[in-house]
Amino acid sequence: MSFRLLTCYNGSVMERLFALHSRLQLTIIIVIVASLLWALIVAWRNRGGMQPLSGILQLLIVAQALIGIPLLWYVDPMRMALHLFYGVVAVGLIPAAAVALRARAPRVVGFVYAGILLMLLIVVIRLYETGG
Repeated sequence: MSFRLLTCYNGSVMERLFALHSRLQLTIIIVIVASLLWALIVAWRNRGGMQPLSGILQLLIVAQALIGIPLLWYVDPMRMALHLFYGVVAVGLIPAAAVALRARAPRVVGFVYAGILLMLLIVVIRLYETGG
């Protein structure tokens, strides 16, 4: 999506939202990689938890989605259908993992979170590719 598509009387605000939406992805990728490494440490040590990092990651993903909603009015919805699908998957992965891993051993939690975070990293990369 180019800045020319964001044509409205308040174009500078939309350009800033687009820039924030595209740059927040780098922060999300860094947090995913840090969380992935922490999940492997939790699994290796068989103690610890994933709640703080998964909470931060979930907040970043929800913020990314909320910033992207106003941008939808300035793009072709059919072209962005896959992007929207990946966005819904990204928003739902962390809460689904948290519910599924309640009251499990730290080693299991670490390994499962590592797998889910790897899937989330792939989804975030695909989101970048389908974003335009």
